[in-house]
Amino acid sequence: MPPEPPEDKFAGTTWRLLECYGKWTDGRISYPYGEEPAGQLMYDKSGRFSGQIAGSGRPDFQSNNLLKGTDEEVRPAFEKYVAYYGTYEVDEANSQMVHHVEESLFPNWKGDVQTRIYSFEGERLRLDTLPIKGARADLTVTLLWERA
Repeated sequence: MPPEPPEDKFAGTTWRLLECYGKWTDGRISYPYGEEPAGQLMYDKSGRFSGQIAGSGRPDFQSNNLLKGTDEEVRPAFEKYVAYYGTYEVDEANSQMVHHVEESLFPNWKGDVQTRIYSFEGERLRLDTLPIKGARADLTVTLLWERA
């Protein structure tokens, strides 16, 4: 039996985040969402996706009200969470997953294209960002997912 095409490995799948880390070209390692983030990534059969990552250690709001957080509560809640959705396409020739962002918690991503290099490690999915230019070094963020 021939191997399953990459598009078929994405369509209709839900993934659970196992780890997320950044590697800098100067050798540093970082954990943008802490060392134990949670996340979910979904691809449907009609070409739509939704992704969320919640960082570890986000404190609860004292008010228990979504709209009444203090500045000190809202900042870490925002900085340790990312959510976005839109449409996707698989570029099999370049092993790229292309996310066309319709809306995002981070407003600057609205209408943006987020490209990830993908590979499958057994039943796990690895997504790497393209290098992100930094002042001292470039950063590549790796996300490792397993089927939910």
